[in-house]
Amino acid sequence: MDWVMEIVLAFLRVFMQPFIYLFLLFILISGYRRVKKDRKNFGSKVYPYFYETKNTWSIAIVFGILLSGLSFLSGFMVSIPFSLLLGFIMLVVAIANRFSWLSASYVLPITAAILYFVNVYGEGYLPISWIVNLDITDLFYIPFLVGMLLLAETWYLSGIHHVDSFPDLVKSSRGKYLGQHRIKKLTIVPFVALLPGGFIEPFASWWPLLEVGGSSFGLIVIPYVLGFEYVAKSMLPKHASKWLSKRIAVLAIVVLLLAAGGYFVPILTVFALAAAFIGKEIVQYSYRNVEQKNVPIFQPAGNGLVVLGTLPDTPADKLELIPGEIIVKVNGIKVDNEEEFYHAVNNNRAFCKLSIKDLSGEIRFAQKALYEGEHHKLGILFVKESASYTILKQES
Repeated sequence: MDWVMEIVLAFLRVFMQPFIYLFLLFILISGYRRVKKDRKNFGSKVYPYFYETKNTWSIAIVFGILLSGLSFLSGFMVSIPFSLLLGFIMLVVAIANRFSWLSASYVLPITAAILYFVNVYGEGYLPISWIVNLDITDLFYIPFLVGMLLLAETWYLSGIHHVDSFPDLVKSSRGKYLGQHRIKKLTIVPFVALLPGGFIEPFASWWPLLEVGGSSFGLIVIPYVLGFEYVAKSMLPKHASKWLSKRIAVLAIVVLLLAAGGYFVPILTVFALAAAFIGKEIVQYSYRNVEQKNVPIFQPAGNGLVVLGTLPDTPADKLELIPGEIIVKVNGIKVDNEEEFYHAVNNNRAFCKLSIKDLSGEIRFAQKALYEGEHHKLGILFVKESASYTILKQES
């Protein structure tokens, strides 16, 4: 019975930690800024608020269970001060609204480095109680968390499709606007760890404690905030995600092997944390180089209109248009800009037939009946000359 009660109370302790509040803060700010920019670039929001969390929960639960098992088997202990420090680091690195620094490769090694310096040099600057409480979390276990969370990031990336990335417009060095896609996710990976009984008893002596090896422990659910963000300009989002997932998977395996070696050679724990941080930087740098060397995909084609994205639940969505495809004709009329496209669509408001150059360079056809009230441009997002959105008025 004590186990059941303790598990229930472990979930209640979620609200004692900063992670759940940071997650809500990050997702609200990100959604607000994204929708605001969408309306400036495209005249309407593309995806709803909280879309960054779509299709993340099943993977988060799987890895939460795996991390919980790892925590129990290894005796991983977490103190409330450690949770507060980790939450503070997340807040600092994500303050610029970039999910890329929420990767476990950055947040956890930075936190581990602070823990080490506090333990070694903090005695003259911090209260002894703070140092003791922070030192409860053994650095040996941190690289295992990093490696497992990197595997979760790999899994997320390997499942990315064009509907999972966010279309955007940016100004090039020549002053023209190019399209790009942001591949980003934000989620919570909840896992259970041991909480030393000393953190519970002063606040609620009636809470049940579990006796393990002569010591008393409670349970605490860590709702770890995991995020990442990459920009795809010269590769389609799906291809970019595959490129990244393969390299991050290799990094995760290297980190886990070094972490396991730390059991026999303690210095390998430090190497594992350094490898996680430096390795992720190498992956990021390599990816940016590939993007800079290749020609951007989402730019005016000169012969047709490049599809940057589609609005959900619009005719374009039902026509199964894919970012990177080029619309060359509408209802048999050649189109090279948005105004021509708009007039070609309005030549027949009951039916639309598109001639599309697909990603292989082959021409395919897509057609659909149109209904009153549907999007005036079928819900297609194009790469355009200006970032300012202008609604074309329908001719009378």
